[in-house]
Amino acid sequence: MTKIIASLALVGSMVCAATIDSANAKVKWTAFKTPEKVAVSGTFDEVKFKFGTPNKTQSLESQLNNATATINANSVNLDDEGKNETVRTFFFAKFKKQEPIKVTFKEVIEGKNTGTILASVRMNGKTDKVPMQFEVANKKLVAKGVIDLSQFGAEEARLSLQENAPHDGLTWSQVEIALEAPLK
Repeated sequence: MTKIIASLALVGSMVCAATIDSANAKVKWTAFKTPEKVAVSGTFDEVKFKFGTPNKTQSLESQLNNATATINANSVNLDDEGKNETVRTFFFAKFKKQEPIKVTFKEVIEGKNTGTILASVRMNGKTDKVPMQFEVANKKLVAKGVIDLSQFGAEEARLSLQENAPHDGLTWSQVEIALEAPLK
């Protein structure tokens, strides 16, 4: 009887199990400009993801813990080549340390269709921890957090963008970041 119950529990967990579709995962971001805090959203076209190997139950925790994303900042995409060039020239090119942005997920806690992640983000030669929340809905994982550019020594880059882009004199230092990935 114990074996039957254990087998049913394993089958039940496998029905709810999911594997992250790394080929279709995306890093998204939303920055803010103008005194009215108008949102500007984009993605990066060149991101290398490395997710953990699913355990027997294919838990998201096993796939997310120590997962990494390596981002080519020059592949920024705002669906407008003029805006892409402005962000590359007046923001990312002003970084003191020209290196890929690196994100590593740590301390993943998975609940039922929700969870938390502590993301270690390295950008402009500085590393900071960013708390993120994730949800699973409609066979999709969405993890969100907020970075502050000042934590990454990017104040000069932010001011450069503020002065050279139509931001009405204000580019906000907070940027919402997100990982979106379909689940198989």
